[in-house]
Formats: sequence, C-alpha cells, structure tokens
Amino acid sequence: MSEIFVPIALTIAGVVAAFIAYRGIRRGGARFYTLEREAILRRAAITLIGSTILFTLASGLFIYEQQVDIALEATAGASGVNQVVETATLGIQFPPDDTPTATPDLTIPTPTATPLICRAVVTGTSLGLYLRDTPGGEELDLLPEGELLTLLADEPVETDNFIWRRVRALGGEEGWVAQEFLEIRAPCQ
Repeated sequence: MSEIFVPIALTIAGVVAAFIAYRGIRRGGARFYTLEREAILRRAAITLIGSTILFTLASGLFIYEQQVDIALEATAGASGVNQVVETATLGIQFPPDDTPTATPDLTIPTPTATPLICRAVVTGTSLGLYLRDTPGGEELDLLPEGELLTLLADEPVETDNFIWRRVRALGGEEGWVAQEFLEIRAPCQ
C-alpha cells in the first residue's frame, strides 16, 4: 500500500496546483490594471507548469513501481522460491511456478533445411539419351542433347558396365539414364 501512496500524493498536489492556477487566471480578469494582470497570469502559468510536472512525476513513479513489482515476481519465479506474491494492480495472490518455462515466439520462423538440387545436362550423344524405367531397362523417352535434368536422391546403380542415375526431366518424367552421358553441374559433382 505504501508504494502507491507517493503517486497518489503527487496527483493530489498536482490537482491543488491546477486549481490554484485556475483561480489565478480567474483573478487576472479585467478588475486589475494591465501590469497587475500580467503578474497574476505569469504566476498562474508557473503554477500550471508545476502542476504538469507533478502529474508527470506521479505517472512515472507509478509505472516504475509496477515494473519493479513485475521484475521481482519474475526473479522470485526464476529462482524457485516458493512464496506468495501479491500483485499491486489486482490484489490477487498466487504462488510462482517452481520451474520457469520458456514461451516460444511464434512470430519467428523456424529454420528448415534447404534441399540441394543437383542438375545435369545431357551431353556427348549424337541422337540423344534414352530415359529408362529401370537401370538398363525399357526405354521410356528420348532426351535430346542439351536437355536439363534434375538428379534425384537415389544412389547410383552400376549395371551393364554403366553407372545409372535416377533423374527427372523438365516435363516431369522420371527414370534412369547412363551417367556417362551427363555433365553434372556444381556443387553436386
């Protein structure tokens, strides 16, 4: 309760100073000569500035004390002290958690591994390269010289004195081709 007394006292002092300023402004009416009126209004303005400063101090002190209370609660919860903490704003009592848990920030994207895409170009053939269903198997399509292919993650297979690689053509067809007729682009070499 003592932590809220000072901001309330400053607020009351600010209200009193504002009332005095208002009264001074009212007194600075037409009843007085010009020099007296200016002196009264000057005092009223200074009192009004004092009132504003008192209100600002009261608000700042109140916010500061709230932040200190929050920091103390967090410290008590983090150190594992099992005590009852009273919040100043709500007056609710609750024991802090024994083990603090980190709350994930859902606005931060989670990192994901970027797959490495390996490319190859059909080269060293006169007519083109056959795309086959299995290594050395049935011919599916004829890939022309210079065709860009994507190497798939399957392990190379050696059959019929050739090393066969599983690939995907630009049209989406998948199959096996002889590695001898591929120019594999960096960084997949």
